[in-house]
Amino acid sequence: MEKRYQYAGSDLAGEDKSMLSSPFLGSDRSALLVSALFVFSLLSLPKYNLSGVIAFGAFPLFLMSAAKLPAGKIIKRLLRISPFILFMAAGNLFLDRTPMWFLSWFTVTGGMMTATVIFAKTIISLAGMLSVTLCIPFYRICRALEAFHLPEVLVTQLMLLNRYRSVLQEEALSIQKARDLRSFGNRGKELFRTASLIGSLLLRTTKRAERLYRSMIARGFQGRMRVCPADSMTSADWRVVGLWSLLFLALRIIF
Repeated sequence: MEKRYQYAGSDLAGEDKSMLSSPFLGSDRSALLVSALFVFSLLSLPKYNLSGVIAFGAFPLFLMSAAKLPAGKIIKRLLRISPFILFMAAGNLFLDRTPMWFLSWFTVTGGMMTATVIFAKTIISLAGMLSVTLCIPFYRICRALEAFHLPEVLVTQLMLLNRYRSVLQEEALSIQKARDLRSFGNRGKELFRTASLIGSLLLRTTKRAERLYRSMIARGFQGRMRVCPADSMTSADWRVVGLWSLLFLALRIIF
């Protein structure tokens, strides 16, 4: 039984050999390292360096054009999260009121600059990560994380979360549909009623998860998603990481 489930992902492993994340990012392992270097280099920019942040925006734009990624899909996801980023950056408008530039009747303060830089950093870093994750399927990202010796429990939890996240969505849609059928207009959408529905959603999702776990145990699950062993970093991977590191370092020095 153990041998049978040890290679349960053999079909996906065969697909790995025919799918490349991107010829400019190398393998999945080097792509994750390049993504981490990109984020750290971008976040290391000073709080007033808006030109440097914009220069780092060339990385996601390059990936989207080179890998022919759906730009509309990435923009839609960024627009969904942009209100939270704006709310996070808005606090700087009141914390730093030091005048920096005077444009006729309008004064640009330090808070405006830092808020703009925070917003731009977050948007560009998210765009870069989304571009990389659209190049690499999620199960391959988990295999690359195993190559970096992350705890197996964490990797398994990520894979199960990605696999069964639709369960939560199905339960939420079922509760929403039941509420719409039993209410008229805005009735049933009050704050306290919504809170009770969220609690009901948690209980239903927990029971559904227990049933799924029992079915997995009955089919030989032993606490780990067994796939083919993860490969280690090669010399070609390190060359790709080195080239991108030099590029990020050059941008960091210039700007």
